[in-house]
Amino acid sequence: MPFTAHLRQWLAILIIALSLEGCDLVLRWREDLSVTAARTSLGIGESVQVMVQKKTSWFRTAALPDPSATMYTTTSESMLVVEPNGLVTCVGTSGRSKESAWISAQNGHSHGHLSFNLSLEGPGPTLDFTPVSTDLPRLPDHVQSPFVPCCSTPLALEEGQQMHFKVHARGAGRDLTSTATGTRYTLFFGSGVPNDARPSVITGGSDAVSAGTFVLDDNRGVIRAPGSIARLRHARVIVFFRNGALVGWREIVVIRG
Repeated sequence: MPFTAHLRQWLAILIIALSLEGCDLVLRWREDLSVTAARTSLGIGESVQVMVQKKTSWFRTAALPDPSATMYTTTSESMLVVEPNGLVTCVGTSGRSKESAWISAQNGHSHGHLSFNLSLEGPGPTLDFTPVSTDLPRLPDHVQSPFVPCCSTPLALEEGQQMHFKVHARGAGRDLTSTATGTRYTLFFGSGVPNDARPSVITGGSDAVSAGTFVLDDNRGVIRAPGSIARLRHARVIVFFRNGALVGWREIVVIRG
């Protein structure tokens, strides 16, 4: 291939790369929150803390007046989850070797975002979620999807059904179900907002399955599905749990009774 053809090819690749990076840079330039992390490449099971500051000028930032008022959202809760305190964890790549997702932060009227590169390389889940109940229904064929978190099979629950469960440290086997052991649970209902009581604000759908109706009792190790999923054929819930540096997740699909 002539040198000029090589040059044109590399220039085209460079322009595409700069265009994609440029979109992200333009968005970040227009935002008034600075969202950063020690690393923005995560393998499955790896976590990092997001830091949020207020932009005061082109190159200066300042602490937020009330950091506890910061709300986080993920663009893909089946790949990248964010806890209410800003801890971010990769939970999948939709079956691809590489993927990406954004974490957005909002504090009052200010907002910002950070893009993460996701890969299959990682420790995977280090906590296991094990159903104790033996009467769980079979997951219907029509709700099968490749776009689920990595490393576990979704579980089905009928409307109003209860499921007893245990959370154990992988390998060691210690029971870490109760929050008294330090375990914290975060639920996602399709909106990307952790523990969202009104997912319809983002999804435009129903609030029949939300933080207000999907009950997780960590003291008794019980999950109770909503009594009704309204007009939905099914509803997906991602249960994410953490104990220190150990993390795990499981998808629950609520189906009609």
